[in-house]
Amino acid sequence: MAEASLATGLGRLQSSQVCAHRGVSGHYPENTQAAFDAAAALGAGWIETDVQQLADGQLVIFHDETLGRTARGEGDIREMTWPEVAVLDVGSWKGFAFAGERPIRPNELMIWQLAAPDRPTIIWEIKCEDGCPSAAQRVAGALAAEIEAHPEHRCVVSSFNRESLIAIRPLLPTTPMALIVEALPTDAISFCREQGLEGLHLDGHQLDASSAQRILSAGLALRCYTINSETEAMRLLEMGVEVIMTDFPERFLTAHEP
Repeated sequence: MAEASLATGLGRLQSSQVCAHRGVSGHYPENTQAAFDAAAALGAGWIETDVQQLADGQLVIFHDETLGRTARGEGDIREMTWPEVAVLDVGSWKGFAFAGERPIRPNELMIWQLAAPDRPTIIWEIKCEDGCPSAAQRVAGALAAEIEAHPEHRCVVSSFNRESLIAIRPLLPTTPMALIVEALPTDAISFCREQGLEGLHLDGHQLDASSAQRILSAGLALRCYTINSETEAMRLLEMGVEVIMTDFPERFLTAHEP
């Protein structure tokens, strides 16, 4: 009952406060065109998605390092080429209705966004092997080239991997960028300042008011993942969080009945 009462109080959030995590991944296969179309249809202001580099240098929108969860098979996706990845079925795991959904590349999502002015801003999460500066340089260069090729593309570039952020920052000097962390590390704010990053993306379940205040006082944007509870969303919004990343954006974009 308390949850229902709070949901009524929360009501409808602004689209700019709601980010569809990997698209509407609660109901659609994550990181697919179907999930992104659903996010746009709901009116989400943001989409968060994942980008990795394949063995042939191509980029793909895909979260896991390995096959097996969202696509049948086994092995490291980064050791595959685009022709091998392009034929994967990344929909059937979510239900028969999505059989045949295929992976897409970042340039396809950029073109999709630019086809209509009200489509969501994209948050790119760079997936990259830790401790491998050469891999960070390669994926940073490839993503930067795609973004530069679509100058009207609205996006934020983010990563847990600091090497990839260091590599891409000078390539895209005006693009907003954010460091992703779980709980706030002691050096995260200083790292953002040193590298010219505009925001921090944190695990909302681990964020407390003190950490939120430190981030906001530093002038950084504060966005949180992955929040599916309206109660938790309200707690975060009250602390000054700007964007809620969620698998179920309809919970926050659809007005609740009393």
